[in-house]
Amino acid sequence: MAVRMAALNQLKNGQFLSRKVIPADVRDAYARLYGVRREAQLRQAADTPRHEARTRHLEWMAEIETRIETIRAQKKGIGRPLSRLDAIALAGRWYTWFVKQHEADPGPEKRWRDLSDHFVWDVIYPHAPDTYLRDPKADGRWDWAKEPDVREAIRPQVAEEARVARFLASEGIALNNEAYARFVDAVSDNLHAAIALLQRRAAGDYSPDPTPESFPPFTQGAVARASGASVAGSCLKAT
Repeated sequence: MAVRMAALNQLKNGQFLSRKVIPADVRDAYARLYGVRREAQLRQAADTPRHEARTRHLEWMAEIETRIETIRAQKKGIGRPLSRLDAIALAGRWYTWFVKQHEADPGPEKRWRDLSDHFVWDVIYPHAPDTYLRDPKADGRWDWAKEPDVREAIRPQVAEEARVARFLASEGIALNNEAYARFVDAVSDNLHAAIALLQRRAAGDYSPDPTPESFPPFTQGAVARASGASVAGSCLKAT
């Protein structure tokens, strides 16, 4: 992907400042994912060596461009395909990413217990077939929840609760429509486990989690990350 270069500026206080205008066609989606609508910024401390500041600037620019192009591709429904195995492997990367967002400070246990109840009873249960409602004991494992019509019905809510769009953009991955459906279904199968782990973390249980080892490796490329820099976004008024 070609990155449109922007200058690395040094302010009067010595800080380094990188700025990137968010194109109008992706502003709504970018703001929803990253809280930034018009301009993204990266600030680096004044004592950062100039060569290191430039390296971080280039990495950051590449990441912002990747986010933008990923959003565009996803909006058009174009992108890479995924086999079923690849979808499960990518869901493994999502699982680790989702847990990491909250694990250090999961908040109250009730937060995750309520989210678990919401996922089970408000997202999945309303799509239960009549056969299950007449005799719940006949399908104690809720196998009906993996039927194609149920999968399709709950995908938007699963994607929202699991922050799927933000994960894919952060990884620089755009999926075609079929691959996206496969991936969200794989996330759906593991969302409850991620929530349950965070509920345990909130209760003070930080025992090892074996779940990541159950996923096959996802070996396709990921976006380079700028390390040690503070990334900030600001919504500037149009001039």
